Amino acid sequence: MKAAKISTLVILCGLMCVASLSAQQPGGPITTAESGESEQYHVLSRYQHSRSAMMRFITSDEGRLFMQLEGHPLAKALQQEFGDVPPNTRLPRSLRLLLDEQKLERLQPPTVLATPAGGMPCSQPTGVRFNLEPRSNAIAQNAPNADFILSGVSTDDDLVVQVANDTRGILTSNWDGSASGYYVHNSNTADCSVQFEGGLPSFTFQGDTLFGSGAVVVKADNTRGVFFAADDRIGSTTSGIGLFRAAAADLLNPSRCPNGTHTLAQATSCWMQTPPVFLDQLPSFDEGSFPFLAVDERDTHAGKGAGDVYVLYDQESNFGLQIVACTNSLNCGPPATVPGNGGGEADIHVLPNGVITILSGNETGALQFQTCTPSGAPKPPICSTPTLAVTLSGSGPLENLNFPDCCAPSSAVRMGSGNTFTAFIVYTDCRNLFTPPPPPQNQPTVCLAADVKLIFSTDSGATWSKPVSVNTKSGHHLLSNVTIDASTGTVSIVYFSTEGDPNFHEVRVMLNQIAPGSTALGPEQLITTKLDAADSGPGGNFLSDVQIGAISRGTGAAGHSRLYTSFNSSAVNGTYNGKSLPELNNHISLFRF
Repeated sequence: MKAAKISTLVILCGLMCVASLSAQQPGGPITTAESGESEQYHVLSRYQHSRSAMMRFITSDEGRLFMQLEGHPLAKALQQEFGDVPPNTRLPRSLRLLLDEQKLERLQPPTVLATPAGGMPCSQPTGVRFNLEPRSNAIAQNAPNADFILSGVSTDDDLVVQVANDTRGILTSNWDGSASGYYVHNSNTADCSVQFEGGLPSFTFQGDTLFGSGAVVVKADNTRGVFFAADDRIGSTTSGIGLFRAAAADLLNPSRCPNGTHTLAQATSCWMQTPPVFLDQLPSFDEGSFPFLAVDERDTHAGKGAGDVYVLYDQESNFGLQIVACTNSLNCGPPATVPGNGGGEADIHVLPNGVITILSGNETGALQFQTCTPSGAPKPPICSTPTLAVTLSGSGPLENLNFPDCCAPSSAVRMGSGNTFTAFIVYTDCRNLFTPPPPPQNQPTVCLAADVKLIFSTDSGATWSKPVSVNTKSGHHLLSNVTIDASTGTVSIVYFSTEGDPNFHEVRVMLNQIAPGSTALGPEQLITTKLDAADSGPGGNFLSDVQIGAISRGTGAAGHSRLYTSFNSSAVNGTYNGKSLPELNNHISLFRF
């Protein structure tokens, strides 16, 4: 599982080249894209297989040279840690062009990007681009996820916060230095427009300035009207995880969170009314530890743990999952090791009765499930020994598609009578592995058909059903996520699918739902109706940093449930040297049911 960690690969993995360039070896030349394609963003493809791709880039010879010439605040620390850049190091032409662009930008008056005129209907065929980035020399965003406060702006109009890795935090000067992007819809128009965006701001810990380095996740507390965001942090002497809290009232207040693209001062005003906390200390430039986040949304008087926030992450140096419990006001305890868990991909939820569930996967392909009992933050919860839910069949590079061969599992839980519950797990497996015969050359095993599998437990995680395919049509089905609208009990499973493309290359976002009280899969539905070559273009071939986010809430009344799906897409073009070409963006789509 660890080799297939999709969501933990931060920031620069999204800047992948087309297949011909991605095959180049580290240190090899990057040819100039004379067609006008913005190949400055392709150079980083060589770091696509790192667990922390940003670390691989900025610690490479080219990356350190780029950081020095750009004048990045971490350049001096990189020199102290890794020494001088070898004198024969040369930047690819692409990155030299990018530096020249930044020099010209610094000679111009600073530009504050305004909100685009008009609304952005949520029902567009490819979803909606959910950022304010200019289209000229656009840079990739990837790995988005979102949450929302139901009717948080006005009746039937939600307050939506999406987060994503945003490479403007390291490759441009028109940003606030953070690669942990946030994008907010707070308009009283019920659409999918973005009013403001920015990067989760830097803050100081023991004299060291910590920058957001992506791997960012967001969760909402609808009961208290609060959003929490966690991300990887990196400084000159330490790295770890940052946890932020923003009240909905602040996100709706233009004096604290103005419209447009935020400066560092505006991002600080928006997200630091409650001081953020630094949850763990690792050596600087250490491997990233992607956080997973859950909030106990019960009323304060509901019992122990009500309102608490839990941050779960895989700390490789300790070879296991760590969990931190924080109060709603960010009084956090020390990290505690989750028992019986070797680390890896993970997912965490808090049930309506306060019980915490953890899904995790390890290097052997085993998916494990366990529950925890809250102790009341800042004390860590008490967790049971995990049980085996399923073991994956196997994986290999996908035929005709530059996507991951496997990806993070996802879980959702529906309450039953008393304290019992039904749990659902979705994950990507391969239903058709092919290994070519040895002579004349040894070729790697490939996956001819990726498959989204579903398993469920009707006895609170004690035993699990046999896996079933969510979609049995021809092609690849992958990158799944599952969420439950607690107000109705409806389960929603979203995923990418090449169904509809005879070459199994272009994808759409699809949905299967499970009715309340049932475990039977409903028919496939389309979230995006238009095929999208989502793995191509200047921001494309982003096979190492892809995920689909899904969150559902409702009032309990038919037609008043919302499913927001977050995904990568290159459906919107950027402009590169005067030519219009696909560029990777964070997208969002709203499905009502």
